[in-house]
Amino acid sequence: MDTGTFFGKLFDFSFKEFITLQIIKYLYIIGVVAAAISALGVAGGGFAAIQYDFGKGILGILMSPVVFILLTLLSRLVLEAIVATFRIAENTTKLVELEEKR
Repeated sequence: MDTGTFFGKLFDFSFKEFITLQIIKYLYIIGVVAAAISALGVAGGGFAAIQYDFGKGILGILMSPVVFILLTLLSRLVLEAIVATFRIAENTTKLVELEEKR
């Protein structure tokens, strides 16, 4: 099987090739979109709450950008930790291969 292509790596049952580093940017986009939807939900909840409690409504509206920033930061930190783990794995594999050649 050709392990150079995306689908070749996807169906590599020996797990010698990683696809995570290829799809990580798309996962980040999904995380940012999810953070934006969550922030819009908080803002919408704030607008809905204004008619019952003005203070809670304004707080919800003002907290929506904070929610967006924090969720985006959280998704970035998690994805960077995943990338770091995979790069450590790749570099360790290269070191083992170099040591075996000696």
